[in-house]
Amino acid sequence: MTGTVATIQTETQTTNYFSNYLQPADPNRIYRIVGFLEYSKALEFLDQLAALATPEELAAIDEIVKSEPEYTVYVNLSRQAEMGRSTLIEQPAGPDDDYARRGFRWVTALARVELGAMLAGFTNQQLPFATVAGKGYDLAEYRELLLDGAKMHFWALTKDPGFAAIMRQFNPTGTTLAYLRRLNVASAFVFALAASSGQEFNPVQRQEVVTYAQKLDDSRVDIRLSIENYLKQVMANTKTNITGKNTVLLEECYKGVCRQYGAVPPAAAKRP
Repeated sequence: MTGTVATIQTETQTTNYFSNYLQPADPNRIYRIVGFLEYSKALEFLDQLAALATPEELAAIDEIVKSEPEYTVYVNLSRQAEMGRSTLIEQPAGPDDDYARRGFRWVTALARVELGAMLAGFTNQQLPFATVAGKGYDLAEYRELLLDGAKMHFWALTKDPGFAAIMRQFNPTGTTLAYLRRLNVASAFVFALAASSGQEFNPVQRQEVVTYAQKLDDSRVDIRLSIENYLKQVMANTKTNITGKNTVLLEECYKGVCRQYGAVPPAAAKRP
């Protein structure tokens, strides 16, 4: 199905509405839309609830959420992927802290982080996390999850041997595109962290965030150059055929890797 065009005509104007349809053989795209819609509508309604509820009602809602195990939110997950000592350490709440957090604010904060990551990976939104940033009542929880997410995505990506492989040799495949989306998500997390919590960090912590940004931006520049070199080789070799699916993947890879989420911190701007 390629879509349909419906025309509505009145006495003063004619309006065309275009409806596009996903291929029924590609359910993964439908799952993405459903997941995005579920998160965005849930967050919209929860924000409305928080705005309309009295303090007493919010306290009651909070107790209900805390009583249901499925609403538990785990923090400091990045410690499992982190390499080396970090100055951005998430302090335990006590000696027996299992990093499990419960309550209404943790649920809404997690929804913001998840929705921001979706926007970073699959849309052209320039400031994905700013679009869904905390409304005030869950700002502290949101910032903690943003910190954990930034560290987790940075270390998980930079330690991944598959990412190292595409850094060595570019190839326009679906796997490469998936890694570039991960690069976008990691970058969006790091820049959002700097914008949201940078003023609260000490100089050493700020430098660690700059280092994350520098490494991610260096990877972005290197892959972009690899794509441009790949294109030069293809243009020079008339026997090479990159039509069809490979052309689409190549275009998506180039658009993805050229995308940036903010100005690179001065210490990280080593290349033009």
